[in-house]
Amino acid sequence: MSVSDPLLKRFKGLVLLLRNEKDAIRDHNSFLQQFSETLEEVFRRGLKHFVFLAEPGTIFGFNKRDYWNWIESLPDVLNVQSINPALTLSVSTVKNCKKVKSNQGRGRLFIRFALARKSLHLPVRYIHTNSTLLEYWYDPNTSIIGNEILSEIFLSLLEETKQILFNLNIKNSSFLDETWTIPVYKQFEFVPCRDLGIHLSYIKGRAVVAAVDIGSVAAEDNKIETGDVLDELYGVSLNGVRKGQIPELLKQNQGWPIYLAVVKCQFLSGVVFPPIAQRLRILGIDPTKLEANMHNVEGVHHTQHRFPPVSVESGTVAIPRLPPPHAQLPDDDLEQVPVNSPDGK
Repeated sequence: MSVSDPLLKRFKGLVLLLRNEKDAIRDHNSFLQQFSETLEEVFRRGLKHFVFLAEPGTIFGFNKRDYWNWIESLPDVLNVQSINPALTLSVSTVKNCKKVKSNQGRGRLFIRFALARKSLHLPVRYIHTNSTLLEYWYDPNTSIIGNEILSEIFLSLLEETKQILFNLNIKNSSFLDETWTIPVYKQFEFVPCRDLGIHLSYIKGRAVVAAVDIGSVAAEDNKIETGDVLDELYGVSLNGVRKGQIPELLKQNQGWPIYLAVVKCQFLSGVVFPPIAQRLRILGIDPTKLEANMHNVEGVHHTQHRFPPVSVESGTVAIPRLPPPHAQLPDDDLEQVPVNSPDGK
């Protein structure tokens, strides 16, 4: 069956590129982002009811109805006993994930989760068993999924993705609301301590590392650096974290090793992850200077931080120049907060 639609042709080419890869497809595969963006474009082509809906608790205040909405409805609309458990698991996993706040983020997480479990073909197959649902969501004249012939081609390409080994870090999902670009993600186990030696600013629902104490637990081997975003603490998502929640979690687990996951500020190339770059500018840090520092120390082995640390011994603190009050967003707390227990110990 020939592919006549340009978008499907592009998607087919990307499927072939991924199939030809010798190793498993990981988050930083050079074709993965384009593949994901093209796949999402197919899901959105000819989608009806693409409107803004109020959804309290989201970062942006409003949420756009998206392809995720019909996917999540499948277990309720169809006979649950007839649905493949892989689809039910994927939908429930996404619904329960605290790291994504928007329908866009949930749809993207579903795609990644379903790719890893070779089940992305299932929702397309199931929506075609319910003509009412299909007609409600897709225009047959402008969509791919709503078109009888094009949907068959698309479904055959999704079946092809089952032959590809996707080894994706599903935990690395906190920025899917904003971008398909996947940042560097690190998980650490620190020795039990009362003070990690990091200072945070809360910007756009994220706990951003504003400074790191020299000689602290977090500073060892540059594990935590200026600009990194704390993503999980003891398995609890920190996306949308409130001030005081992190010290409280540390207090609850006092005496135990500290399990912390972070989204790194920079890619291995030194380029700053764009959503973090936006937050650094609010904090008064120039991302281009961090990138320059990365290149200046490339190939040099030392224990000093590449980025501005806090010097406890001298009593001097490298505090970024904050923007004026009129330029600060209401939800931003730019004050540097040390990470320790609520009583300061």
